[in-house]
Amino acid sequence: MLAPPREDLLWQGRSSFPGTPTSIGDSRAWVRTRLVEQGIEPPADLEVVLSELATNAIRHTRSGTPGGRFALRVLAYPDRVRIEVRDGGPFEDIHPLHPATPALLDEHGRGLLLVEAFSACWGRLPSRRGVYAEVAR
Repeated sequence: MLAPPREDLLWQGRSSFPGTPTSIGDSRAWVRTRLVEQGIEPPADLEVVLSELATNAIRHTRSGTPGGRFALRVLAYPDRVRIEVRDGGPFEDIHPLHPATPALLDEHGRGLLLVEAFSACWGRLPSRRGVYAEVAR
């Protein structure tokens, strides 16, 4: 769900990134830098969660096609940091968003399991073009 800024909002920021693998690290660095500039210690698991959501946007939506982009919104509160990754939309009219259980030796498929493990809550944005996650501080 789209979170309206609450009264206790400490900071919010937005940026967008090209839908390329290098943007995953760039988005993590952007969030870390902006939070530290505001005197907000980034939660330990925030970068893992952001990496997984940005990776999924690039791998599983139009954000990863030539010229594609994903947008990032960050809201920092005294008790948590919320990240929203908006993507370019699904390739088809379906957009699965549930953690799957990969086979033991699979190299991929654990991203949403990590998001679920490290987030206080997470889910699809109302636009159905992205996801959010909230990580406790």
